[in-house]
Amino acid sequence: MPETPAPAPVDEPVYRVVRLVSTSGRTWEEAARRGVAEAAKSNPGLATAKVIEADTLIADGDVVRYRLRLELAVRLDRERPSPVAGEAPVEVTRHLIVANRTLAGDIIPALVAERAAAGPAEFHLLVPATRSKETQRLLTGVADPMSGYTVVSPEDLAAARVRDQEQAEERLASFLVRLSDHRQALTSEVAGHDPFAAIGRVLERSSFDEIIISTSPPGISRWLRMDLPSRVERSYGLPVVVVHPPGQ
Repeated sequence: MPETPAPAPVDEPVYRVVRLVSTSGRTWEEAARRGVAEAAKSNPGLATAKVIEADTLIADGDVVRYRLRLELAVRLDRERPSPVAGEAPVEVTRHLIVANRTLAGDIIPALVAERAAAGPAEFHLLVPATRSKETQRLLTGVADPMSGYTVVSPEDLAAARVRDQEQAEERLASFLVRLSDHRQALTSEVAGHDPFAAIGRVLERSSFDEIIISTSPPGISRWLRMDLPSRVERSYGLPVVVVHPPGQ
């Protein structure tokens, strides 16, 4: 009798449940889209999103905010379809790269190429905004000569933070052009000024095998002065690799 062909392998991925709150000033639908878009930044394996609660924020008798609590299923396992038709799925490694000013150099493209050459890999690039001198000046404050109190305009500080964010977005956009060969395996996002908090938010909704922190050398790097690599390694138990631009 002819042999019975073996059944095709069944795709049985493992998912992680991520819960988040998303809001919109216009509609619940927009709140849902914003929540999914935020989670998808670092999760190519995002599978489903379920609304578990919806409410509104009201001021002076009018709805001012639509709010949703979402439950998302994010693929946690490392199995991905093979790029070669008919072949078995492949296991990928996932790398979180944290960088800002070093995006202009060649160190991160070299790291991505090296890890991609070692085997199937996915990368998420996190770009915390760097505080400009203007933002730092406003955060430090300017003392009023008469009262001695620190005087800071909230509007000026908010505008400076927006400019820092825009600068980080411009650096990221310029950098992504240089990584077009790896674009399918790369996700990215810009975050606020606190790199430790930004890393924590990404790890709440995604999973990685390694964290790479690309920064300036000791004596120059603010991230090293705040002991960022050690704090991340202690808090999350993932291997942390610190790299500096060549020659520094």
